[in-house]
Amino acid sequence: MAYYLEDQIDGPALGERRPTINEYFLSSYSMAVYDGCEFGCPYCDGWAARLRPFNETVRIDTNLPLLAEQELENVDRGDLIGITALTDPYQPAEASYRLTRQLLQRLADRGQPCLILTKSHAILEDLVLLERINKQSLAIVMFTLLTTDPYLSAKLEEKAPAPALRLEAIAELKRAGIPVGVAYLPVIPYVTDTDYMLSTTLHSVRDAGADFVVWDFLNIPSERHRARIGEMLARIGSYPPSYYRDLYGTQPLPDASYRANRDRELLARCDTLNLPVRAPYSPYAGNLRPQNEAALPFCGR
Repeated sequence: MAYYLEDQIDGPALGERRPTINEYFLSSYSMAVYDGCEFGCPYCDGWAARLRPFNETVRIDTNLPLLAEQELENVDRGDLIGITALTDPYQPAEASYRLTRQLLQRLADRGQPCLILTKSHAILEDLVLLERINKQSLAIVMFTLLTTDPYLSAKLEEKAPAPALRLEAIAELKRAGIPVGVAYLPVIPYVTDTDYMLSTTLHSVRDAGADFVVWDFLNIPSERHRARIGEMLARIGSYPPSYYRDLYGTQPLPDASYRANRDRELLARCDTLNLPVRAPYSPYAGNLRPQNEAALPFCGR
């Protein structure tokens, strides 16, 4: 269990407004509810930005909901707020502090559109608030899902809820009329990128009722993170160092030819399953500022 450090935020709760909407989450603003993440998934970029372990201490800014409420007074109601930063809003600390719930209550009071990215089925505890926001404007939920294999998931993200729980939550949110997508993030070379793995994961996503899927590839921004990835791979199987050395070289992303190959395969499989890549236009129609709506890079528009 992580150490919880209660504190007061001394800066803005919301990030600066983006000049254009976020490519993956289609948000104008992004924010984190907690600082640090108890799930501590070893592939997460959050490790690369910290000297101390990412999952060792979780800072609880108890005044964040109130500060966000004040800042929302200067936010256009047509701007989507993305609760999508590198810490999960429904990590275990939420059960004690309910900062995410308090934030959603304030978004609901304003009718402010929002998108939440999580790995946890605990978001269902706030379904009433999500329904309220979605009725007034728009509430979208995205689940990070790398694999549906419970044994592989336990090695990649042992503290996160099991994939089956996330798939069940997708189905329940869909029954409630909440738009829901899947972030296939990151695609991990030689682990979650095989044709078999892509097929089984995308079929499960489609069968659960997800509206769309997005993906990107494992980012290795530093040597320290490269070592962590090496330790993660050693827990999974026998992966010679040359595999990643040849694929990444000294770059943070795998080489362009590999990415193009896997992009083509993902696109083809999504097309076969009639599973949109990027969110379809319909949930956003009439719920965002005209300038934002015009900029949406939708596949289904």
